[in-house]
Amino acid sequence: MIMACIQGHLSEERIRHALARVQAKHPILRSLVVDEDDRPWFALQASPPPIPLRIMDRSDESSWVNISTDELLDRFDGPRQPLARLLWLRGDADSELVLVCHHVICDGRSLVTLLREILLLCDQPDHDIGSYSVLTSLEDVVPAEILTDRRLQRSMRHKVALLKGLLWLARPLLRRPGATPAYGVYGKVYRNFWILDADASRLLLARCKKEGVSAFAAISVAFMLAFRMIRGVKDDKQFVGSVDLRRHLPGLKADSLFATAGTVALSLGKTKLPEDGLAEAGFWTLARALKADMTQKIQRMGPSACTRLLGLEHLHDVYDRIVAYGLSKQAGRLVTLSYLGRMDIAENYRHFHLRAVCGISGMLEPTPANLLVISSFAGRFDFSLASDEQSLPYAQAVQIKEKAMAMLSVYAAATE
Repeated sequence: MIMACIQGHLSEERIRHALARVQAKHPILRSLVVDEDDRPWFALQASPPPIPLRIMDRSDESSWVNISTDELLDRFDGPRQPLARLLWLRGDADSELVLVCHHVICDGRSLVTLLREILLLCDQPDHDIGSYSVLTSLEDVVPAEILTDRRLQRSMRHKVALLKGLLWLARPLLRRPGATPAYGVYGKVYRNFWILDADASRLLLARCKKEGVSAFAAISVAFMLAFRMIRGVKDDKQFVGSVDLRRHLPGLKADSLFATAGTVALSLGKTKLPEDGLAEAGFWTLARALKADMTQKIQRMGPSACTRLLGLEHLHDVYDRIVAYGLSKQAGRLVTLSYLGRMDIAENYRHFHLRAVCGISGMLEPTPANLLVISSFAGRFDFSLASDEQSLPYAQAVQIKEKAMAMLSVYAAATE
């Protein structure tokens, strides 16, 4: 999900036109989910149903928060509608567009691409947004050297066989779709949004540049430390950072929709937290170490990411067991930090002004736990923390946010 705050004029005719144009461009938006041999498949439609548009009157500045959460929790009807929809909270001078897509058709970067194209077409209906052909197989995007590497192919087949064997052995313990999970019902889903203003954002970026680290590394360290402080150093949560796999898949165009995101493990090692807090030098030392570790892992993950994608093609026959496994395992232990960076979306248009892009979040049933999304627009950092009351009580989420942002403020402003 992604939300655009707009000041100026929008029309229903232009919004529907924009949705039709992006649907004509992206093949996955012209596809429906069909059931074949008890397994879902995407089937390209010659005459697809249009992307749904729902229109509501805007009541106030914050009405989008609860309404968009309801949208996030609402299921898609994949066999009858595209796996994308748009909500327009219509006001006289200000509006919000809430774009919701299923994670099987797009990742965070794809959401940004779709929103950028929709806004551009709402302003300039005749603008050429391009087109691309249907990708018929993973061989269309995976590098040729991976496809011809016999060692990697053997490794992939071995891992597939091992996974199938484990799923077969675990079958008595797996919950089937529709069954009540053994671990009970999760708490109420919530999302917390906040912004780091332009001055503070500039200060943080300048200090990160001075220290030779990325903003993502510094923000990650702050939140990982905050989780430790609030949840306790013995908390068994694992931290991962999302990785855009497009860098390893040259067959994908920059504006193609793509659903699969890789992850790398994030770790602060055995750092002990002194009672009076982490010293400034120690914070930036951790940030540099985390950045170096992430860079090394991302550089190494190319072949493994490609073979993993290829391996998925050999798991169609155990799809039901994979779903059952997902329903059976305890969720809510993982903390995912997703960094979208500076969003490539214009602020000013001929007929309106884009005030903010925020509300970015996702959900993997039955909970979004625990997802922190960081993005940048109009010189400001935007944050979204989504979870549920059982995985991370809201009161603790607020404490984590406050501690992390306080650290970033202190360490960005400090001088040597």
